[in-house]
Amino acid sequence: MTSPGQLMNRVSLCRGQTKVLKVTIKNQHGQCADLSSATLFFTVRASVDEPLLMCLSSPDEGIEITDAAKGLATVTISSEDSDIEPGRYKYALWVEYDGDPPLRHPVVKSAEFCVEPCIFSTCS
Repeated sequence: MTSPGQLMNRVSLCRGQTKVLKVTIKNQHGQCADLSSATLFFTVRASVDEPLLMCLSSPDEGIEITDAAKGLATVTISSEDSDIEPGRYKYALWVEYDGDPPLRHPVVKSAEFCVEPCIFSTCS
């Protein structure tokens, strides 16, 4: 059975559709995380052990940190990014802070990413 948290984190879109996700990153205390020295990553795979189907990251690969002090970012899944076979996949969203080694914190460890068949067409 799907839990409410899984439903909240589900992403659904039509194949070839552009989708914009507004996200707020919070720390373990529920406060807005400071993203000043952070890089955000959004990845999609068929399952945890499968190759990447999509990999977005900040600052200029599909993720923009819009207000670092408030933990705000925008994930833009382009029509090219979402041009994958319809089906159910897994996505993850995480923050990586500068350091040696970098500090990585999961935001969404594994949630459902649904790609539906496209029923749109252009009229000629």
